[in-house]
Amino acid sequence: MSVYDHYRPSERAFVEQVLDWVQQVESSYVLKLTDFLDPREQQIVKQIVGNQLVMHSDGGFEGAERCRLILAPDYYELNPHDFEIEIRRIEYPTKFVDLTHRQVTGTLLNAGLKRQKFGDVVLQDEIVQFATTRESVGFIEMNLDRVGKAKVRISSVEQDEILVVPTIEWIEGFGIVSSLRFDTVVSEVLNMSRQKAQALVKHGDCKVNHKVIEDASFILEPDDLLSVRGHGRIKLMEILGSTKREKIKIQYGTIR
Repeated sequence: MSVYDHYRPSERAFVEQVLDWVQQVESSYVLKLTDFLDPREQQIVKQIVGNQLVMHSDGGFEGAERCRLILAPDYYELNPHDFEIEIRRIEYPTKFVDLTHRQVTGTLLNAGLKRQKFGDVVLQDEIVQFATTRESVGFIEMNLDRVGKAKVRISSVEQDEILVVPTIEWIEGFGIVSSLRFDTVVSEVLNMSRQKAQALVKHGDCKVNHKVIEDASFILEPDDLLSVRGHGRIKLMEILGSTKREKIKIQYGTIR
């Protein structure tokens, strides 16, 4: 069985990239520092690397979701500076503007920064911070001076001022579905019609494992993370078997 058989066809390109990273480290005996990876990508790297190499992760924030990974030979000793992560703060007129996570992420992308070049965006008590790669700091400072209509300033953050990512508390639930299609599961969990779930997919408002999906019939698997704009997140935790009528029993978590 090929290693690719364990992953979805859409993940093949990333799997190939990870295999190339492993080969580079094993053949050249130098560490490989990745860009910021989402949780699914991190999971794939860990599965492929196994015990072949030493692996460390850091996202800049305690509890970070998106992290950079270091893959290295077994004699490597971790130096936190090797992650090359910088935390920056967005200073804005808090009396007149309320910034959202979506606005900040969208602004960074619209400025020309690729998604893998910045990590988590953390908002707390009118403080906005984000993690980025050291090489991207100059580009951000030169190209980002507004978020929406608000004029902003990018500033550095002292180590003791770095925020902590809030802990995610999933609300667990159970359901019965006829299939593991995206629209079927979302319909059950969010108590909406399949037609509405399909419309959300069509409008680009849905993601699976941080990637936009364009097919409402996309088949889900355990540990998949779903995001539905305006409705929060769903995590498919476990398949619990079948009913006598051959429907599927699922356990899930939600954040709204």
